[in-house]
Amino acid sequence: MESTTYDSSISVDLQSSDTGASNDQTASQGTVHADKVLPVSKMLAFAAPAAGSYFFYGPMWSILPAVYVKYFGLELSAVATVVLLIRLFDGITDPTIGYLADRHREANGSRKIWVICGGIGAIVTCYFLFYPPENVTTAYYLGWSVVYFFMLTVSEVPHMTWGSELTLDYNERASVFGARYIFTYIGSLIFFAMPLLPFYTTNDYTPEVLQDALKVGAALTLVGVVWAILHAPAGHMTKSSKGDTFKSLLMSLRENNPFLIYCVATAFVSLAYGMWFGLIYFYLDSYLNLAGKVAAIFMASYLLSMLFSPSWLALIRRTSKAHAWLIGILVFCTQLVCMYFVGPNTAWWLPAVFVITAYISFASNDIAALSTLGDVVDYGKLKFKKDRGATYYAVNSLVFKVGLGVGGGISLSLAGFCGFDPNAISHGAFEVLGLQVGFLGLPLLFALVGLIFVIRTPITRHRHRIIQRRIESRMLIS
Repeated sequence: MESTTYDSSISVDLQSSDTGASNDQTASQGTVHADKVLPVSKMLAFAAPAAGSYFFYGPMWSILPAVYVKYFGLELSAVATVVLLIRLFDGITDPTIGYLADRHREANGSRKIWVICGGIGAIVTCYFLFYPPENVTTAYYLGWSVVYFFMLTVSEVPHMTWGSELTLDYNERASVFGARYIFTYIGSLIFFAMPLLPFYTTNDYTPEVLQDALKVGAALTLVGVVWAILHAPAGHMTKSSKGDTFKSLLMSLRENNPFLIYCVATAFVSLAYGMWFGLIYFYLDSYLNLAGKVAAIFMASYLLSMLFSPSWLALIRRTSKAHAWLIGILVFCTQLVCMYFVGPNTAWWLPAVFVITAYISFASNDIAALSTLGDVVDYGKLKFKKDRGATYYAVNSLVFKVGLGVGGGISLSLAGFCGFDPNAISHGAFEVLGLQVGFLGLPLLFALVGLIFVIRTPITRHRHRIIQRRIESRMLIS
């Protein structure tokens, strides 16, 4: 892929012989040694807050909507509307937070303060989501969901940008996001394992489980934030051109071709993931009648996906980030096709294998794709002489969350339109058709379209090496 993918603007911007690149490296040696190896302990300290963030974030898509329908009496169509409206709100907050975080960083501020505020804010918000009043309304669910996702943005966008600033090295940056991915799955794994604890009377996700989960998630968040504050490095700062205008901001987004390609790929892939996440709980619990095994399936999925994460890093080192991202999407598509042949009378372990496979494939997005965006951020710094790392990550986060939200809303609405009742014992052919189109058919289509743009990812290992050397010699602040 690296040898065939081509983008003319990248070629022009980075036109350099090996000698030129070598000169840049020589120059950098006289200024800042950015190529020092980042200790694993520092990577882990940086990644620690992600455990608490994703302890809460994981169930927001796959569990909480179902709980509000099943236990709190909200209509499926109303929950689908909430999911869509949240994404409209993100359209304002994500770019705003990204821009403000960049301005704060340029004024010699730290990304850490954003992570602290967002993490604590998420704890407070989840109290109201996990302890709803007796007669909960759709407006209540919508309002507190909006506040939660705002707090998530305050924390997540600066945290991902912070990760890209810890190192400029192509492989080491993948390792940083690999560490972050492991902590995201540790947090999610702990949440999904909670119903399996012996003191619960059922293995289902009940309001009682949610209430206990709040305490565990708060502890994870606070421990992670304190660890990061005390032991994680602040990361590299780069020189920026003086002054900032709305026109220059738009230009840095519109004229960054690698970023545009990346965002289109993210949009289609997130649509596929959003539709899958929107119906995964209903598909396993109501259609396949696996209510007692859903928690175990999710726990196994997160655990095995986490254990497989070093394989994605090894693949990146042997090939490229684009290759790893591509293969992850192909694995996701394969399990979609296989899941079509699974029915209510199929042995429970078979759908479990396919769900586990899907979660293993998601790691390619969390490791390969997010670290690729760090490389795209470096290109933007070099091309526009301005550090807009948080802005790029915010826009990408917006695209990804809108894709998840729209995808989830479409799949839930489709299931509702076809008359799917999650509390029914059996389901008619039309209900099953709507469920399978939303859970399998459309996600397959969107993922395959996303592949086209992943293949066109233009920041190769060689091109990033040139970018890295030029930033080290011209822009890095010691």
